[in-house]
Amino acid sequence: MIVVAIVGILAGIAIPNLLSSRAVANERAVIATLRTLTTAQTQCRAQAVLDIDGDGLGEALGLGELAGTEFLRSGAGRLVPASLSASLGTLDALGYVHSKGYLLALYLPDAAGLGVLATPANASAVDPNQAEVSWSCLAWPVTHGTTGTASYFLNQSGEILVAPDATYDGFVSIPLAGSGLLGVPSAQIAGGMLASNTLGADGNRWRSLQ
Repeated sequence: MIVVAIVGILAGIAIPNLLSSRAVANERAVIATLRTLTTAQTQCRAQAVLDIDGDGLGEALGLGELAGTEFLRSGAGRLVPASLSASLGTLDALGYVHSKGYLLALYLPDAAGLGVLATPANASAVDPNQAEVSWSCLAWPVTHGTTGTASYFLNQSGEILVAPDATYDGFVSIPLAGSGLLGVPSAQIAGGMLASNTLGADGNRWRSLQ
């Protein structure tokens, strides 16, 4: 009985520590992914990889387009070479990417500046002019408190925001496209300012990730 009790105590200590370490590792991985995404978007826009309206200004791409797993919205085939790994361009049926215990959603703007989930089905809703200046990406835990705790916001500024106390959780609670912005509704990504170290459009406190 004493041995069983000791094993129980050790398990009670080890398992929470293991889960915490896993969550921290997942959060580090998603931060690295967002930084890679920033570089990919910046390069593709600078090179005008996608210029549907033909004005010489590059437009933001969706995750599938950047990873070469989907055709470009212009119909000009796939991006070669791809700017992201194929795993980051593999969208589920709802348009989200699963990566290291997190869900990622990339939004592009429609004519009104509202965020549209970047999927092939929504391609026609994306406004070329708005997509030249605006996009956003949200990342949140598949299982809050287990695969991760914090949620992340990234847009064309390249600055990553983190909301340590947000409770977004898999498909139960999903952040909207402009959650980490100020001065716009939480579904809008055009025209807002980053909610750096203050409350965002979703009511959560976001801070700049150093």
